[in-house]
Amino acid sequence: MTRRAQGAGSVYLRQDGRYAASASFEGKRITKYGKTKKEAWDNLQTALDDLKQGRVVIGPKQTVKQYLEHWLENSRRLRVEPTTLANYRVLLRVHLLPAFGHLQLSQLTREQVQSFYVEKLDSGLAPSTIRNIHDLFVSALKDAVADEILVRNVCEYVTVPKQKQRKPHVLNVEQCKRLIAAARGRRLWFLILMAITTGARVGELLALHWEDIDLNNLRVHIHRSVCFIKGKGLVEKEPKTKQGARRVILTQVVIGAISEQKEFIEKVHLNGDAQWEDLDLVFPNKQGRYIRNARVLKEFRMILVDAGLPAAMHFHDLRHSAATLLFAAGVNPKVVSEALGHSSIGITLGLYGDVTPDMQQETGRVMDRLFE
Repeated sequence: MTRRAQGAGSVYLRQDGRYAASASFEGKRITKYGKTKKEAWDNLQTALDDLKQGRVVIGPKQTVKQYLEHWLENSRRLRVEPTTLANYRVLLRVHLLPAFGHLQLSQLTREQVQSFYVEKLDSGLAPSTIRNIHDLFVSALKDAVADEILVRNVCEYVTVPKQKQRKPHVLNVEQCKRLIAAARGRRLWFLILMAITTGARVGELLALHWEDIDLNNLRVHIHRSVCFIKGKGLVEKEPKTKQGARRVILTQVVIGAISEQKEFIEKVHLNGDAQWEDLDLVFPNKQGRYIRNARVLKEFRMILVDAGLPAAMHFHDLRHSAATLLFAAGVNPKVVSEALGHSSIGITLGLYGDVTPDMQQETGRVMDRLFE
């Protein structure tokens, strides 16, 4: 244990590998955590400074609003992506604070939270959104218990609405060909072709630069994605996991289409906005910058209609289709998992390993050969 001057606080290593920094404030022990001694100490000093300035209080006098806002900006913000933080802020502002912000933290009950979830569900709010609210709320109160602000986490005893699993529209080979044909000559043609043949997400494709395409080794380097952050616009971010950065083999049909995509971009540049900003993007908009996801989805639906495919399809369904086609072709699950950027084969099999009719027929053919 590393100790400082008496009353100044102490920093020590916990059994879980994190560092904890603690000090006494108005008779109550304040503890903050970090991956390093410095991070834990800095977190503690920030919390103490907030307490001294009256920006947040501790104990039973603290309101839910005071605690949640302080927790989100001074604790949770250090552990999540900017996009996730922006979503959390919306959940707080729109849902949690109007319902509970005025209450003292110690007055919060399981019954209040349970009734809140039921009201939200009855009002038409999606179960998935309610689960997101719950995940945020339960995490915040878990930290309150760890910091000895609360005795128990009331959210742990609440029943959350069951989330309905959406069944993706998985395309077969013939449908994929129809979709690509319908997109021919349009801005999304090469994007759809890449999505079907690589299984990449739309955000990953929109963040591709030409330097990411390695024609010498016939691979594409997927190592970032583009997302919208309020106040900043469209920005690039790194993958959440190490496996998210990956190199995927390019098919010959993609390699043959690259020159056509470059010609298309040149036409867009010449006929588009005079304020062209060359970001070296594989899929630029008329200004040379990132295409908005909403724009992609709007054009994608029009192409689906022309291809005679369900307009309710999501662009992400192309990722499902790519994975399912690879499984149907007998590709090793580990190879599919690496191509999709999953951290384990189990995730891949759980999400995309549905047995297709073609796969079932192949099983029958194998058995027939064995017992001929």
